[in-house]
Amino acid sequence: MAYLIRRGAFYYLNLRLPKHLFPRCNTLRLSLNLRSRQPATFLASSLAQRIHSHLLEHPLADLQTLRTLCVGWRDATPAPAIRSVVRSPSAISPKQVIDSPTLGTLSKRYVEEGKRGGTWREVSTHEVERSLRDLFELMGDMPIAAFDANQARLLKDRLSRCPQYFGLRPEFKGKTLLQVVESGSTYKTVTAVTVNNRLRKLSAFMNWCKTNGYIQDNPLTGLKMMTGSAKEARLSFEQHDLTTLLDLDALKTEARKHPWRYWIPLLGRYTGARLEELCQLRVDDFVEQQGIQCIRVDDSSEGQNLKNASSRRMLPIHPSLIELGLLRHVESARASGGHRLFPELEPVRGKLGHAPSKWFGRYKAKRGIDDSKKTFHSFRHTLIDDLRDAGVQDSLIKRIVGHEDSAVTFGVYGSRTPLKAMQEALEHIKSD
Repeated sequence: MAYLIRRGAFYYLNLRLPKHLFPRCNTLRLSLNLRSRQPATFLASSLAQRIHSHLLEHPLADLQTLRTLCVGWRDATPAPAIRSVVRSPSAISPKQVIDSPTLGTLSKRYVEEGKRGGTWREVSTHEVERSLRDLFELMGDMPIAAFDANQARLLKDRLSRCPQYFGLRPEFKGKTLLQVVESGSTYKTVTAVTVNNRLRKLSAFMNWCKTNGYIQDNPLTGLKMMTGSAKEARLSFEQHDLTTLLDLDALKTEARKHPWRYWIPLLGRYTGARLEELCQLRVDDFVEQQGIQCIRVDDSSEGQNLKNASSRRMLPIHPSLIELGLLRHVESARASGGHRLFPELEPVRGKLGHAPSKWFGRYKAKRGIDDSKKTFHSFRHTLIDDLRDAGVQDSLIKRIVGHEDSAVTFGVYGSRTPLKAMQEALEHIKSD
């Protein structure tokens, strides 16, 4: 158990360690460099939780190593986070804080329950765990009762200053995420959309804590970054972009090692489908319905996931894709005995689109397109713009791209997919 002692003007952590691991000396004492009891209580609880987690992974750690780690954790804990709790008008008593379970303890219960109950898909689990990891890296662990509105605002601020690709940037090697965020350095930060995604995942965790009686209110409710529209976040491709990106000779060169590099950009252009929807296609997703060759976007097979129920749809295959030999490629994949159209793709954090996304970023830069707002998803925006310019009804466009539609005609009365109308609409998309 961890508890505080006071020596002179300062509080100390006094942590009893497991005797079977530390038979000679099982007490770790460390100055917290704090004069006030309440922030000292928060810090002591956080350090105790981190030591406990470290011992679970490294049971042979010696006392000096633990002491060194504690000093680093203590010094990395930002003073503003502690002071903000002290200034909070709804500050709770030290006893309430001590009796309150920590965020670390509750997050483990939350994740275990989500996995056990089958609540989350694999992708969702990775996203939840990533968001929780950001929480602890930026805020440290603390009793759930100590995480109030001030802490929530501080978390939002720090999330907004997180760098893109933190783990892959060589200049950040050896630094913690918090050290980078508080360094004042100049770098490209994550988007507001990413921040809000993290906050939504963490708010769901806080709602679970509230539902289970650990807190009375969720301090993250309604907290988000202001953003522009999705159209502002990603731009459509211009005609010269499409001509450059869909150059067949260039794609064939890129596809010498990986055939999917040829087909996925073309599929993106002529279907408007999401990258993950394309990467997880199976050979039996290519079917004929109502006399029309179609692609079935579905999640009925293992390894297939969709964004939402509206994403489940039938897509007529554009004539250009047929002319380019897509169906022959499908039959070749089927004859080889495989099930997936692109079997060489391997999931990374539950997503088959990881490698294609990275490759496409490099490919478009190589082709002279360096606008960060133009991504693979821009194919989707481009198709929507082209269909609207051609006068196609919004309800039909939504059918094609898998957007929810509450229109009476298709949403209530229409049970049969209007494939003929969708086919005619897609024929407005001309070869580039």
